[in-house]
Amino acid sequence: MAKKRKLADEEWQIALSEHIKSHIFDRGYVSEYDFWIQECGEEISRANLNNILNGKVDPKSSTLRKIAESLGITMSTLVKGVENKYLALK
Repeated sequence: MAKKRKLADEEWQIALSEHIKSHIFDRGYVSEYDFWIQECGEEISRANLNNILNGKVDPKSSTLRKIAESLGITMSTLVKGVENKYLALK
């Protein structure tokens, strides 16, 4: 059961990273670094953003809120989009 849960968490993190990346590029940023520099460099460390965008960490809700605000979307929009991508992975 724990192994199944860990796999589900990893799949969620991958869906999250893909969804955030799509918003970054949809907003016209040329790279993830460009987004970080222009929008959230003072609030989110580059290493933390890279780990999120590579699906390596399960970010805190406060970090997700900051990312959503930096992308000009609501937290609920961000999470709903991730849920849709996660279900598509299944």
